[in-house]
Amino acid sequence: MPLNPRYLKELSETFVVDLRRSDYYRQLNAAQRQDLDDRIREETALGYYPLLPGAGATDLARLSSAAYEELHVRLPNAVMDILRQVDGFVTNGVNLYGVDGDLRDDKFDAVPGLLAENLVQWSSYPETLQRYLFIGDADLWHFGIEIGTGRALALAKGTLAAAHEFSTLEELVDDMLRQALGYFEDKIEETEHETEDDSAGYYFSRS
Repeated sequence: MPLNPRYLKELSETFVVDLRRSDYYRQLNAAQRQDLDDRIREETALGYYPLLPGAGATDLARLSSAAYEELHVRLPNAVMDILRQVDGFVTNGVNLYGVDGDLRDDKFDAVPGLLAENLVQWSSYPETLQRYLFIGDADLWHFGIEIGTGRALALAKGTLAAAHEFSTLEELVDDMLRQALGYFEDKIEETEHETEDDSAGYYFSRS
């Protein structure tokens, strides 16, 4: 099931704006900046989300194998499908875990790794061992899947009490994207401006 394309597009555009304001971009010479801008335009024209890539098949296969070997958990298809669309992100205090850097061909380590984060959380909270697969977090919440039931949940940090159950994992990640983009307007405004691309139903980020 696809994530909300509007949210992915807006997050990509935010990253592109941030890149062009960065010291890294300003320190490129004219030819390097032109090459980078050309690649961003080309990816956009092809329907991709620049600076918000999806994970490749080889990297996902390595992550799946490592998760089974080290966590004894088979990654749900929904997790794999989401990472194909967006290989994690970090923005505005919201983190979606991606493929761990040491499992990638390019060894790029831009976002928290799903395997490493679960190893840390399982060590920190022994009672969660083989109970939750964590896929991300925010300032107050852990986001994950209850392994035994497949439920997609927001869990309070510190207590791991279930704060909200989402109907699908995609709905959970769409809500994470809303938080990352700063969509905290009230319900009336959301109804007035809602488009066909907006996810329906409850928004945990409003509560």
